[in-house]
Amino acid sequence: MTKKHTEYRRCLPESSHAILFIHGIVGSPDHFRDFYDRVPADWSIRSILIEGHGGTARQFSRSSMARWKEQISQAVDDLAASHSNILITGHSMGTLLAIEQAIRAPDRVKGLFLLAVPLKARMTWAATSQSIRVALDLNSRNDPVLEAAKSAYSIHPDRRVWRYLGYVPRYLELLKVMRETIQEIPRLQVPARVFMSRSDEIVSPRSAAYLSVNPLIDLDWLEHSDHKYYPEEDKDILLGDFARFCRDEA
Repeated sequence: MTKKHTEYRRCLPESSHAILFIHGIVGSPDHFRDFYDRVPADWSIRSILIEGHGGTARQFSRSSMARWKEQISQAVDDLAASHSNILITGHSMGTLLAIEQAIRAPDRVKGLFLLAVPLKARMTWAATSQSIRVALDLNSRNDPVLEAAKSAYSIHPDRRVWRYLGYVPRYLELLKVMRETIQEIPRLQVPARVFMSRSDEIVSPRSAAYLSVNPLIDLDWLEHSDHKYYPEEDKDILLGDFARFCRDEA
């Protein structure tokens, strides 16, 4: 069995194309496991595990947004050393880091496929309850939404709740990047395919308005999905569109 919350790589140095997957805060490369088979067989893949993820709450707390940005920049530069076309797929925080890289290196990054772009946040009771149940590893009661959230959460559950105080600086850094990205959206010069979820309990639908200012951003809605959970009808739409995105960029 494949170990959870580890990087996935397929290195094909002779390929002209590579795709980088970037997960969200406290997220995991596992979020993208259904996407890998849709990537053309002759492309390289790197699905990164961001520093501080895949371990303990203390390890996460001791990391920083600055380190995450540096790690993503290095990943793009490493892929660009042997591939002429880089595409990036991101979820949640990963979309913000993807946008930053596309602006930093438009000659290298040729396109973006983005899920749940968090330019404005909202905190619902559903999100609060889900976060508590996931972090403390409480019984999911066979709820597929909660099971999806648990699967995508890469930090080892810890019932010593004081350990989560270290999360606060990381989330404040994320809020700062969200505000900065709003200002950067008009500068994006590469095409971006975006899917937002109609029932997202974390990302406000107001985020879409900020994305609409750039004509290179093509946005659609997943009508039955939330921040991490895609029921089959939406998953089919999402994966089919991702496959077309790859074909169009080939």
